[in-house]
Amino acid sequence: MPRKKKSGQKSVPTSNVEILPTLNTDVISSICSWLPVPDVKNCRLVSRTWNVAAKPILKQKSVINLECSFHKGETARNAKFKREMASFGRPLNHVDISLDEFAIVDFKSKLYLDHVKFFTKDLSVQKLGISSQISSIWMSQFLEQILVNASPNLVQVELGLYVYGHLMKGEDPFIEFCGGKIFATVKRLELPFSATNWSLGTVRVPQILAAFPNIEELRVSAELLPVLFLSKLWVTSGMTGSKCAALLNLTQPLKHLNIERAHNPSDDEDDWDEEVDVVPSLYEVLSKHRHTLEYLDLGLSAKCDWKFPPFPNLKRLNFLSDLEGYGFSVEFDGSRILNYSTTFPKLESLNFTPWDGRWTRCFQPFFHANAAICQSVKRLDISDNFKFYEYDNLIDMFKAFDGVDAKFARILNLFPNADNVFMQELKRYLAKKGVYK
Repeated sequence: MPRKKKSGQKSVPTSNVEILPTLNTDVISSICSWLPVPDVKNCRLVSRTWNVAAKPILKQKSVINLECSFHKGETARNAKFKREMASFGRPLNHVDISLDEFAIVDFKSKLYLDHVKFFTKDLSVQKLGISSQISSIWMSQFLEQILVNASPNLVQVELGLYVYGHLMKGEDPFIEFCGGKIFATVKRLELPFSATNWSLGTVRVPQILAAFPNIEELRVSAELLPVLFLSKLWVTSGMTGSKCAALLNLTQPLKHLNIERAHNPSDDEDDWDEEVDVVPSLYEVLSKHRHTLEYLDLGLSAKCDWKFPPFPNLKRLNFLSDLEGYGFSVEFDGSRILNYSTTFPKLESLNFTPWDGRWTRCFQPFFHANAAICQSVKRLDISDNFKFYEYDNLIDMFKAFDGVDAKFARILNLFPNADNVFMQELKRYLAKKGVYK
């Protein structure tokens, strides 16, 4: 047989060359179509070793969004999804399902049966979100089937439902949720019922909660606060004085409390006459849980004189929006000037999120000129939370607000061990202005 001609190029010793495998198991290409971030489609991994290392991280961080409108094109999509997700193993980390309320369904069709099989048999997931307007009995039953099938692996559930009350399980709104199924493994539950759906929510939420006896974290509107034990509670809408009573009835002290907005109703609201002052009510709630709270996030309304007890074990304190409002004041028990070492002896992180240039009205209670130095805080952040203010960096933000002047050196002096990016940039900015050495 004739010999092949030798190439004119010298061969390179294989010991000096990294031989890369083909990219037929590329992680990014197998999941990019299911991720909400389009930029990830431009990524490409270049080694099998990297793929192997990246796969568990991507599996843990990714949220996969699936729409369900019972369209014939979704059958091929579901099959493709099963093939591409097979390499990730079961269960998947996080899947959000959006159901089209206007879907026209033939319950005997192969299309419908294929969808039922995919969503109620083939999906295996740890964190499950379901959003839909439930306008018919079959939609309710279909979504409950999805939940029940996923139950062996579930640790987190979000039910973003708008439910037409007269169609939910026929005419009986008190019928058992998921047929009385108990989801014992779920630790976090989110129930973002809309305001127009609260009347039904007051009926349905207790039924839903009964199916999740072991939850530790709950995110729910203040209108629907239940009486149960939790370690973490996120109140997602206005917390007035009367609604604080539900927090006093919690049977277990909280470790993490997030109240997005504590306020008194405005004078023109119909329920003002039936309300109690939110300031002493919230103070009572915080006092009850002050020994166990480690993380506290508070959105405090203006036009209130807030008062807080000491928190001996608090690690993070985060003040949310509304601090910039006029008429805001805050006092702490036991001292005219806040002493962090006695009021927050274990505080490690202090954050203020609503900086629009006016929040400095709160400067005195938090950063008094005669306040004692706080050694425990390792991180302090003041961030702009308004979309119409956009800056490339913190220095530009400092320049935009005239209030960032010599008095901000108090913050640097008060928290000498806080060395995060905000504190570093503030130090640089004030040093350039010649007001800090």
